[in-house]
Amino acid sequence: MAQPEPDKSEPDKPKSEKIKQEKKKEDFTAGHRGRMQEKLRLHGGDALSHQELLEMLLYATFRRGDVKPLIKSLYSRFKTLDHIIHAPASELMEVKGIGQSSVDLIAVVRSLYYRLGQEQLRRKDVLSNWEAVLNFMVKRLGHEAIEKFMVIYLNSQNEVITDEIMSSGTVDRTAIFPREIAKHALQYRATALIIVHNHPTGQLRPSKADIDMTRQVKEALQTVAVTLHDHIIVGGTKTVSFKSMGLL
Repeated sequence: MAQPEPDKSEPDKPKSEKIKQEKKKEDFTAGHRGRMQEKLRLHGGDALSHQELLEMLLYATFRRGDVKPLIKSLYSRFKTLDHIIHAPASELMEVKGIGQSSVDLIAVVRSLYYRLGQEQLRRKDVLSNWEAVLNFMVKRLGHEAIEKFMVIYLNSQNEVITDEIMSSGTVDRTAIFPREIAKHALQYRATALIIVHNHPTGQLRPSKADIDMTRQVKEALQTVAVTLHDHIIVGGTKTVSFKSMGLL
């Protein structure tokens, strides 16, 4: 007996249902993004949580789709916004869904964060704005996984001329050349400077090598009439001053 042909005019119900669900999800996501944007425009960034701000940032690289699960994955891995922004590119890309475009965008935000700190120090007497100086040092070095040595060059009004990373080393050591610091101070026409290095372990206590190096830098600077105001060690979000400890 011949079998009746199926009615081709009827839609494939499972496929049709899937399309409806996807459309519903897209509508929800678009609505959520719209609500987030409206919230930002009406009330400003302070009305958004850290997660929401990061979510909106990643809209630039995710034109469609729900970004919230990705934000949850980032927080699950790195715990805080601060750690996400400062995470190495290789670790960020281990999070499923994070690609090179997102990593690049986060790197731009991180650099702007540093540059803002630099600008806040410009044309100010750093000795009268010491908290801002310490905050900048923490922003710049507090999250580094290897030890780095930075110099902040000052003019005769103790205003910042520039800052630079002089050297990078391992997790517990970096090579410092006092004569090079003195040479750069002359090139920048600095009359004083502050030296900074980080301890990735978070340990703030100066080592004997730290103390000896500080003395050598001070002696090298004295030969070119440049003052060493202080040496700061950064460990995470904390700092310690050689001058306050009586070591300078």
